[in-house]
Amino acid sequence: MNIKQFIMTNVISKIKGSVKNWWVFLIVGILLIIGSIWIFRTPIESFINLAQIFSILILISGVFSIIFAFTNKDKIQNWGLYLVGGILDVVVGFILLSYPGITLVVFSLFIGFWLMFRGFNTISTSLELKKDGVNDWGWILFLGVLITIFAFMSIVNPLIGASYLVFTLALAIFLLGIANIFLSLKLRNIKTAAKDILG
Repeated sequence: MNIKQFIMTNVISKIKGSVKNWWVFLIVGILLIIGSIWIFRTPIESFINLAQIFSILILISGVFSIIFAFTNKDKIQNWGLYLVGGILDVVVGFILLSYPGITLVVFSLFIGFWLMFRGFNTISTSLELKKDGVNDWGWILFLGVLITIFAFMSIVNPLIGASYLVFTLALAIFLLGIANIFLSLKLRNIKTAAKDILG
């Protein structure tokens, strides 16, 4: 085995290990999409229960992100970003669950800043995939930008109408769900390719 093959084998081994939990993003993505579809179908009920719905979705997302971060801390360089994101999700989820009577303005700001962080995180992940030579990284970048735009809209104008707020946040959550599923499939493909090369 020459030096180039040795380096390639080591890199692929790290990639293979770092994506062993690709299904975490798949589960989170599916849950976010299911939640957003329910919100689209019942906007009035969703508006009344909006804080609780998002709180539960955010809390679940945070728990899975923390699991992913800790199980991959020795294998990926930016595991801390996933950990911080997971902790932020759990904190925001608990705050929203603890204060069910939270005002619309405060709720909109909370969700807006959370989505903005998630949008930046998605953009950062897409750039990491680009650096690693993964195809179709641009779609994840595109979704990250869209999520950030919707988050910015909620932060800049938290007094927007109730129905508009519901649909804007539901669409942003839907996009985040798609981004998670797309990322999970990319990571699964990397794992499969690495397994084929390593045998």
